[in-house]
Amino acid sequence: MSQISQTQQNHKAVLITGATSGIGLALAQMLAAQGYLVIVNSRSEASCKVVAESIGGFALPFDVTDETALKMAFITLNSYLRDHHLNMYGLAHCAGSMITQPFHFTNASALQQMLNEHVTGAFLLSQWSSKLMMREQQGSITLLSSVVAQQGSIGQVAYSSAKAAIEGMARSLAKELGQYGIRVNAVAPGVIDTPLIAELSDEKRNEIAQSTVLKRLGQPEDVAKVLAFLLSDQAGFMTGQTLLVDGGLQLP
Repeated sequence: MSQISQTQQNHKAVLITGATSGIGLALAQMLAAQGYLVIVNSRSEASCKVVAESIGGFALPFDVTDETALKMAFITLNSYLRDHHLNMYGLAHCAGSMITQPFHFTNASALQQMLNEHVTGAFLLSQWSSKLMMREQQGSITLLSSVVAQQGSIGQVAYSSAKAAIEGMARSLAKELGQYGIRVNAVAPGVIDTPLIAELSDEKRNEIAQSTVLKRLGQPEDVAKVLAFLLSDQAGFMTGQTLLVDGGLQLP
C-alpha cells in the first residue's frame, strides 16, 4: 500500500480504471496534480504500482470484467478509505479495448467481450462506487462512451453497440442516483492518439485528422480535461449528459 501525505487526507478520492495508459493515465496525472487522491486501476499490478508511486496514489489492480475480483477490490478500497479518513468522491471508467472487424466476421464472443469491458464493467463499478459515495451524499461518476455510439462506424458494430449502451446507462443512473447527490455523465471522444489506434498507418492517421474541423487527432489530455471538469464541483449542476470531445468530427 502506498502512503498518502497529510495534505491529501483532506481531499477526495477518485477511482480511475485503465489508469496506466492513454486517457486514464492522463486523467490520473491531472487529478493528482489538482490534489485528489487517485485510486489507480488496471489489470496489471506492476503497472498500477508504478503509476501510483509516481503520482502519490493508491494502486488497486483488478480486471473490471471479473465480478468476484471487482467485489474484493472494493472491500479493500473501503478499508483503505476508512483507515485514511477519505471519502469516495469520483469514478472515471476509462478501461476497455476496441475490436474492429467486419460485421459478418464478428462472433458472439467478441461482442460479449465488448459488453463485458464497457457495459458490465461500468454497471458494476458504478454500483459499488455509488454505495461508497452515498455516505457523503455526493459524488461524480464519469463513463467513457465514443463518437461511434452516435454516428456508427463500419467494422465496429460490437464496439459501437457497447458504447451506445453506456450513454443510456449514464442517463438512467443520473435519474436514479441524483437523489443521493451523485452526478453521472458520459464523455464521447473522437479519434484519440492512444494505444487503441497504434496500428493505424500514418496515412490513415492523417486522413482521420483531416476529417476533423481542427485538422488533428485528439490527445489523451483533451479528453482528460473534460473528465476532470465533470468530476469537479465546477460541473455541480450537470448530470445525465454526454459530452462530445471529437474535434468537430460530427459536424456536417
